[in-house]
Amino acid sequence: MPALRTCLRTVAALLLAAPLTGPLPAFAANTDPRKAAEMPPADASFLPLEEIDVPIVDGGRVDGVLHLTVVVQAKTGDDAAALGKRMPELRAAVLPAAIEFARLRASRFAPVDVARLSAMIAPPLKRVDASIDKVLIVKVSAMQR
Repeated sequence: MPALRTCLRTVAALLLAAPLTGPLPAFAANTDPRKAAEMPPADASFLPLEEIDVPIVDGGRVDGVLHLTVVVQAKTGDDAAALGKRMPELRAAVLPAAIEFARLRASRFAPVDVARLSAMIAPPLKRVDASIDKVLIVKVSAMQR
């Protein structure tokens, strides 16, 4: 052990005595000024609805909560602006279909069948306004309350 200590002291002394001059390693931080990456402008035809939470009922008791976020794509940006004024109607169209899905098909122990949920939500939403092109479910989860 004394030889190991002597060796470590020698290495430490050499490291401290070595001047820190010379080029920096190749992995040094790049400090060159750069332009910020330009993001494309947001598409005005997309209209996000507020998150919707519906109970998952199983056997007459509340077993969990289905959380979903829906985005409606209108045919044009002007149509989306007009749909924004009808937000309560859009949410009212989604809610019964989401409740029905949660009652029949959702469980907090299984993955959510998003394709079926989308198929249940899209027709009532498209009946609200003919300018709705697509109904997108961007976030969904089934959790314990």
